[in-house]
Amino acid sequence: MGRRERPLDPTEGAVARFAYELRKLRQEADGLTYRAMAARAHYSTATLAQAAAGDRLPSLQVTLAYVAACGGDPDEWERRWHRAAEEETADRRAMDDPGQAPYLGLARFEVGDHQRFFGRDRLVERLVGMVGREPVVVLVGPSGSGKSSLLRAGLVPRLPKGLRVHVLAPGPHPAATHADVLASGAPVVLVDQFEELFTLCTDPDERARFLDLLFDGSRQRVVLAVRADFYGHLTRHPRLAEAAQDATLLVAPMGPDELRETIVRPAALGGLVVERTLTARLLDDVSDEPGALPLMSHALLETWRRRRGRNLTEAAYEAAGGIHGAIAHTAEELYAGLTPAQAVTARRILLRLVTPGQGTPDTRRPADRAELAVGDEAGGAEAVGGDAAGDDAVKEDADTVLVLERLARARLITLDDGTVDLAHEALLTAWPRLRTWIDEDRERLRAQRHLTEAAHTWASLHRDPDSLYRGVRLAGAEEHFARRESELTPLEREFLDGSTGARHRERRRARTRFTLLSVLVVLSLVAGLVAWQQNRSSEQRHAEAEARRIAGVAESLRMSDPVTSMRLGLAAWRVADLPETRSALLAAAAQHEQHVFTDPDRGKQTMRRLSADGRTLLSLGTDRVTRWDVDDDRRTAGLPGLGATMTQAGFPRTDADWLPVFEGTEVAVHDLATGRAGAPLTDADDGVEMGPSGRTLVAYDGTRIELWDARSRHKLLEIENPGTLSEGGTPWARLTAVRKQLQRERRTAVLSGEGMPDATVSPDDRHLALCAPGRRLQLWDVGRQRRISALWLPEVSVGTCLQEQITFSPDGRLLGIIDTSGFRAWRIDTGRQVAAVEYSGLKLAQFSADGTFMAASDGDEILVWRLTTPVFPVFRHRLSGEVVKEIRLDRNTLRYLGGAEGVWGPTVHTVALGRATTSDWSTTRTSAERFSPDGTTLATVRPDPDGKHLRFRLLDARTGRGLADLGRMPCEVPEGDTPLIHCTVTLSYDSTGKTLAYGVAHYVTARTPERIRLYDTQDRRVTTTLTPDELGPTPLAHIAFGPDDRSLLLTEEPTPDTAETRVWDIGRRTTTDTLSGTSGGTLLHPEGDLVVTTGGEAYRLPAGTRLPSTGLPGGGTAMAFSPDGRYFAVGEGSGRVELWDGRLKGRLGVLADPDTTTYQYVSAVAFSPDGRTLAVVGDEGTLRLWDVASRRRIGSPLPTPGDTVGALAFSPDGTLLHAAGDHTPVQTYEITPEAAADTVCRRVRDGLSPEEWHRQLPDVPYRETCTSTSAARTNATR
Repeated sequence: MGRRERPLDPTEGAVARFAYELRKLRQEADGLTYRAMAARAHYSTATLAQAAAGDRLPSLQVTLAYVAACGGDPDEWERRWHRAAEEETADRRAMDDPGQAPYLGLARFEVGDHQRFFGRDRLVERLVGMVGREPVVVLVGPSGSGKSSLLRAGLVPRLPKGLRVHVLAPGPHPAATHADVLASGAPVVLVDQFEELFTLCTDPDERARFLDLLFDGSRQRVVLAVRADFYGHLTRHPRLAEAAQDATLLVAPMGPDELRETIVRPAALGGLVVERTLTARLLDDVSDEPGALPLMSHALLETWRRRRGRNLTEAAYEAAGGIHGAIAHTAEELYAGLTPAQAVTARRILLRLVTPGQGTPDTRRPADRAELAVGDEAGGAEAVGGDAAGDDAVKEDADTVLVLERLARARLITLDDGTVDLAHEALLTAWPRLRTWIDEDRERLRAQRHLTEAAHTWASLHRDPDSLYRGVRLAGAEEHFARRESELTPLEREFLDGSTGARHRERRRARTRFTLLSVLVVLSLVAGLVAWQQNRSSEQRHAEAEARRIAGVAESLRMSDPVTSMRLGLAAWRVADLPETRSALLAAAAQHEQHVFTDPDRGKQTMRRLSADGRTLLSLGTDRVTRWDVDDDRRTAGLPGLGATMTQAGFPRTDADWLPVFEGTEVAVHDLATGRAGAPLTDADDGVEMGPSGRTLVAYDGTRIELWDARSRHKLLEIENPGTLSEGGTPWARLTAVRKQLQRERRTAVLSGEGMPDATVSPDDRHLALCAPGRRLQLWDVGRQRRISALWLPEVSVGTCLQEQITFSPDGRLLGIIDTSGFRAWRIDTGRQVAAVEYSGLKLAQFSADGTFMAASDGDEILVWRLTTPVFPVFRHRLSGEVVKEIRLDRNTLRYLGGAEGVWGPTVHTVALGRATTSDWSTTRTSAERFSPDGTTLATVRPDPDGKHLRFRLLDARTGRGLADLGRMPCEVPEGDTPLIHCTVTLSYDSTGKTLAYGVAHYVTARTPERIRLYDTQDRRVTTTLTPDELGPTPLAHIAFGPDDRSLLLTEEPTPDTAETRVWDIGRRTTTDTLSGTSGGTLLHPEGDLVVTTGGEAYRLPAGTRLPSTGLPGGGTAMAFSPDGRYFAVGEGSGRVELWDGRLKGRLGVLADPDTTTYQYVSAVAFSPDGRTLAVVGDEGTLRLWDVASRRRIGSPLPTPGDTVGALAFSPDGTLLHAAGDHTPVQTYEITPEAAADTVCRRVRDGLSPEEWHRQLPDVPYRETCTSTSAARTNATR
């Protein structure tokens, strides 16, 4: 049930065809609903629906779950998936080269682009004719009409070949910049953006010199391209006025045929097709829009990037944001992916590229790249370029380089010969965030433009004191830049410092001449006070800059030195309470990384192993053998080195005091305490290793495998090479050949650093699992020396045997194996499969100590699953490029050995699992949960044990304590099925939280009578019951309270013919209005006059009229208004959250997490009581906080148990965040900086020492960082 899926064209590409085939499979399964599939596949309905949406290729795991739910053949569909993935990759490699894009976006056409410059043939002919007749031609048009492209791609290619043509833009110093070019006698000069002569050049004398050079009598032709709103400025110069009067060509808007050419023909050149409806839509959108060409070009570029096969569709155009939203969509996605420090850098750079208008629109301003770098005083970041010599030396920090490159890649700016410029002035009006920045800083920007020009003039006059600021101009500059020195260039700061110094000198001279000694004394006191205040202000600014720097350092150390990272994040907040430092502190409190230990012995031959609990590292080198306590960085034992024995050593075990060694083909036991080897134990051609207990030894030979008790020298088990396999080309022979080749390369069982031999011993030495490649895995009883009949075990491959893919649980009761589809585990005593993790590409599976969890790596992450419900990982830890060698897992901590050096990793990482492995886990999934508006109570629904009813309860949100049992409601289901498939639960609080509406709808059969109850949460009683006769025959999908809490909005399950929401008056017990065309859940605006649905519709109340197309996403999965109604947030199945103006007038931004490596739909969103913070959680439990004003992430993801969180709520004072999961009790998070500081101090035990403080913050006085909460608040506000 739900919204009907949009039609798919299987010819549009591999993704569309694959989705089409998935839908066909579902229809062949009797049109199975996604709700029913979700219960069978253990994936959410949104995830399964998205798999067949045709927007992207689903993961293999989701595909196989979808297929299994519909009864398809998994092997066949896995092959189909791989074919589709290969085809999609090939298509993208062939088509996603930006150089092959048929549209330029905001960028102008250059001379080399003339072959794809369409739609201006008539205008080009007129311009060429005028240039042939007139010595000076003025080309006039509004911004965005295409003047720059017309000059380069239209006029220049039509001029005679061999003719010297110069194209230039005036810039701030036109005469000085272009004197050489203009004096060279070029017969044709084209001046683009001629308005810069008036917007950027402030010196009238330089303007006159430029015009004199331009209109040199020897020149044949001059063409001026000027913005229409600056046309009147031409009358200020006689020659310009004459040209404007006699030879002006107006760049008029394109006609429909010209626009159609501009849209269709560039695509046709690249073998693409523009959908007819898209062409018509663009013509309609552009026809009455002045200066819309760059907007249209950018929208087409973004549409091209979202194309389906070779088709540019209207759906892709809408997804890009359309002509009015594409630029903002691109810019907001880029901005959302920046760190807080990078976002500040982006704002600084973009505002440098703007000249605010004075009675005219704002204009772009090209700037030297050096002007955008930071100087020594503003820096602190690592410099990546620049010359350290000279007074004007600047350094380009890493953030500046990254932001410039990202802006250029998004085609929002251009980088050309050391000059940076906005790609087009359309960006100034099309991106609301940039427009807001300009409006907020308009006066400061004007002052900064004057300051930049004055500083350059001062420098060009050899720093003449007479050109410094004085009086009102200096006072204004100090007012604007006293707290924003970091946004000035070194030259601008020197200029202001020089001006301030000159003013001080003048004042001193004046006081000497005109004041008495007593007055001088008074003035000196006053001056001292002012200096003290200024010095204190300067110290505060410096402290804030240092705090931001340290916050950045803390982030960079989070993986390599987590303890120092946490201490620095805390110290940054203690120094200055800023958004960046609060984010660093919250990240420190939530970070997984706890400790890193690196073996001091960095020898390439050194072998290392972790103990069973992961707390001890055994390091075996040629010079010494050492045991380390990895938590305390402490050596616990030092033993003789292996010396020459090193090259013959087999796999060691941390807990043992011996290891096996080779001598030819003989195997002996090497005593680590004495450094000597004992008598030969057995022969082994193909390797040897120790069992996990540290008592046993496995020896490999081409004909047999032996298990020995190393201390008693007793053979426990001998297994002959299976007799049915001859020595020829059998899998066993191939495995032996591989092992022998590796043995020749190095006399050890290391197997290229990745493999295990083909036998795995249980930790209790009772069982041995044996790989016979291509055969069923064998299980042997060691004590009885016989093979156990285990038909439940799968066949295994060579790769499985050689890559440590078989493991036992620590208690020896479970056997696990990694195969191509993921991980499976069985109980050894019964053969029952206890877990199946669908996740391809796993390695190094490791059970937790109690066998309830499993950890494994996929090369990019380490993931942890709860084996009782292994649908999603409960924990993910992103790797930073290291190769994982060993994993150890207990209930609270994950440790792994890794590194990129040689075969053996030198570094042990300790990671806290937080709440991921909480024991409070219910195997019964919650049907629904809803917090009250004030976040104090939680309503939950769970299936009753009888499987035929759903039970409603009211809980205390903070403690999880039960407050009231609201009783049961029936939900009849077929035998063996679950109520979650067949019944819809409806929950809704009124605006006060005093009344809860709840009910159950049965949408498969009508046998269960549907009722809605209204429950008084204070008096703990049902006040009203809506009967089946009142509710009508159509099951309800959602309920919500209407305006003033006097009505209910009853949204029915949509059918192919109808989709509506009824407004039901509670007092009159009747339907008073109907909202037609609704789909999904509904949400009421806090003011009660606006209703929004997850399907993207919006309605005005009480009239019930539907708003015109708002642009809201049509597949919303979670919604929330801020308490004051100022903001609206809607989460999507793609994991994005769109932030809108609360009245739905426009989208403010997109919140997307660039660090997320998996696809998670948004399951819940919630605003804090003040509306400044937004909490967002995905269906796999990734919980993040966002700053609403800046659209930036706050800290790291909060730790969760990993199940789907269905509801979020803040406490009334905003200091707590509650999260209700499907399988876990309410999780409560303290999100204040003070609480985060306490958490960090508990973790690291103490803060930075005075020595560490002065090393990291040499210019900031030392202060205690781990103090009481009251002291913390005092320090944070100083």
